[in-house]
Amino acid sequence: MKYAIIENEEFAFINLKEVISAVRPNYECIFSAETVKDSVEYLSRPNDVGLIFMDIELDDGNCFEIFKQVDIQTPIIFTTAYDEYAIKAFKVNSVDYLLKPVAEEDVERAIHKFESMHSASMPDYSNIAAEIAKYHQRQRILIGDGSGYSFVYTDDIGWFEAEDKYITIVLTDGKRRLTDISSLANVISVLDPNRFFQLSRSVVASIDVIGKVSKYFKGRLKAELTAGTERRTEIVSAARRLEFLDWLGHTAIK
Repeated sequence: MKYAIIENEEFAFINLKEVISAVRPNYECIFSAETVKDSVEYLSRPNDVGLIFMDIELDDGNCFEIFKQVDIQTPIIFTTAYDEYAIKAFKVNSVDYLLKPVAEEDVERAIHKFESMHSASMPDYSNIAAEIAKYHQRQRILIGDGSGYSFVYTDDIGWFEAEDKYITIVLTDGKRRLTDISSLANVISVLDPNRFFQLSRSVVASIDVIGKVSKYFKGRLKAELTAGTERRTEIVSAARRLEFLDWLGHTAIK
C-alpha cells in the first residue's frame, strides 16, 4: 500500500512514519507535505496514494482548506491533538483518527479499520471538516504580553493586523493589544468564518467593524474599518471579490 503523510511537525512526521513501518512493513510512503498549498498541488494530480495520514494544523492553515479545493476520494486517517468534542465529530462521521502523540496500537487499530472498509462506505470529508471546525472555533484568544498571559474574547475583537513579525489585535473599542501570535493563518483557522474574513495578507476583520465597502480599481474592493477611534482602509483583491461579497451576504452580486 502506498500512502502519504501531511504533517508540519518534523518529530511527529518521523514518529508516525516509523510506527507505520513497524506495524505495516509493506506500506510505502510516497508523498509528504507540510502545507495546504503543497497538498492541494499534489492531490489535484493523478497519483497512486491509497491512504492519507493528515494532520489538522499545517504551516499555512488547516487541512479544511484542502477539502475546499480538492475532491478527495482517498481514505484519510486524521492526526489531531483536539479535545474530546472534536474527536466525537470524527466518531459520528465514521472516520478514524490518531490522537497525538501517536501510539503503535492506535496506528494498528486505525489501519486495520481502513483495511476492513469498502470504498463505497467512505465518509464525506467536507462534512467532517465542517463539523470539526464548528467544535474548534475559539470564543477567546490567549496572548502573551512579555510578563505573562491574558486573553480577549473574540466578540471584542475588531480586527487582527500583521506587520513585520508582529500581530496586533485591535479591539472594537479601539484599544490595541500586541500579541505573540506567529501568523494570521493560526488565527483564521480557529475563528468563526461567519464573523471573520481575511481581507488581505495583513488583516483579518470582524463583520462588526466593516462599514462602507466601495468599488476600487481593477475589480478590487475598498473596505473601511472602524473600531472606536481606530480607522483603517483595506483593499480586497479582485480574486477574492466574489467570496468577500458572498460572505457579506450579497449572494446575487456577480
